[in-house]
Amino acid sequence: MRLRTHLWTSTLTALLLYPRKPLPAVLFTSAGVLIDLDHLLIYGWRTGDWSLVGAIGYNRYRHRTLAPGDTRPRYGKLRSWLHQPLLVLPTVWILARRRSALRPVAWGLTLHLALDLTEDWLRWIQRWNRPAPPH
Repeated sequence: MRLRTHLWTSTLTALLLYPRKPLPAVLFTSAGVLIDLDHLLIYGWRTGDWSLVGAIGYNRYRHRTLAPGDTRPRYGKLRSWLHQPLLVLPTVWILARRRSALRPVAWGLTLHLALDLTEDWLRWIQRWNRPAPPH
């Protein structure tokens, strides 16, 4: 999912859930967006390029179909353990049950991971529904 999609959906949802509570709204939005910093870190470790511009350019490139003669490297999914819903969500929700101030963070992370999962499923369906190339 694109960063701007996470930013807009997190911000709008936070405003709807917490219209008169700025701190929970900021926590919700931050959790829904800042989890993606792991992509930047993994990109930097794999490529040695720590620039935000390079990471954004690579992210746009890696989602395109491979063109004939394109030899630029692809580094696969740039996701850490933070993007594993079965690992992250139970942990964060257990903490949120104990500390109610963490509930906006838990909801923001849940929204983010749900959007990512939806995008993954849509991509998978799109790949399997493509017509076969002509022989």
